[in-house]
Amino acid sequence: MLAAVLRGVHDVGLEERPLPTLLEDTDVLIRVTATMICTSEVHYAEGFLPPCPPFIIGHEFVGVIEEAGAAVTSFKAGDRVVAPPYPFCGKCEICRKGVSGMCPSGRLFGSGESFGNMAGGLAEYVRAPLADSALVKIPDEISDEQAVFVPDMLATGYFGVQNAQLKPGQTLAVIGAGPVGLCAASTARLHDPSQIIVIGRRANRLDAAIKMGATDVVDTAAADPVAEVARLTGGRGVDAVIDAVGSPESIASAVPLLAIGGTLSVIGFPPPGNVGLPLQALTFKNPTLRFGVTDQSNMPFLIDLLRTGKVDVSPLLTHV
Repeated sequence: MLAAVLRGVHDVGLEERPLPTLLEDTDVLIRVTATMICTSEVHYAEGFLPPCPPFIIGHEFVGVIEEAGAAVTSFKAGDRVVAPPYPFCGKCEICRKGVSGMCPSGRLFGSGESFGNMAGGLAEYVRAPLADSALVKIPDEISDEQAVFVPDMLATGYFGVQNAQLKPGQTLAVIGAGPVGLCAASTARLHDPSQIIVIGRRANRLDAAIKMGATDVVDTAAADPVAEVARLTGGRGVDAVIDAVGSPESIASAVPLLAIGGTLSVIGFPPPGNVGLPLQALTFKNPTLRFGVTDQSNMPFLIDLLRTGKVDVSPLLTHV
């Protein structure tokens, strides 16, 4: 089969690789029908993540089950499924806490030795472990192009909204108009905020933000976000900020946007090492800070949002 292999910094290419085989009775073999590139793949290729031997990348994919292990009871050959980036057992204490992305039984698809060394989904076929607990069936009403946003971009955006603890009528700012930030803006509408302000710097992404539910957008190339958010909120600031970038600069820039007693939800993937926080400024805001890894058990709920039309990811699809 053909697969996209990370061979080193700035070295990614298609290679012929052996067809995966089932290693455990709880595995399935998936024929991949749609997949996407995540920012973490870019981090690997740019050398931002730890070096590792060549491996097949990709952890955002959907497909059709070709073969199911003897212990798999919820799925069979021919089922269309979406897989989470990090398959999980669903039974351990960590999974029961809603932190399935840290399940000790799981490993990350498309990762080197630092994250489990498991082949990814940027390939024609992929072995998926822990099928019964981790996979989700795709209803006929949902296309592959819709479903492929669920496991990472939509799940991470919604996780940011959950951590923002929004209440009806409150105000929200989203830093970063990439796919995760736009999914956060879209799913934030479920909590009926009075304002959703998306902050970014590319016109096409800011246009998509309006289509996906933002009430206002701020182009950082043309305006100061702090001044704009102050103007849009009557000088009060927002009740919550979702940082979908994760850089030291974006995290620091979120603080002056917050109203007193607000919540900062960070879902962007931060660089290694320490990230300095403006502690004195934070102290005088009395904020709640929430970081973490996506709760992948939300996938059935997110699939249902797509099926019922409550969330529309079509503005995100630009290239095939």
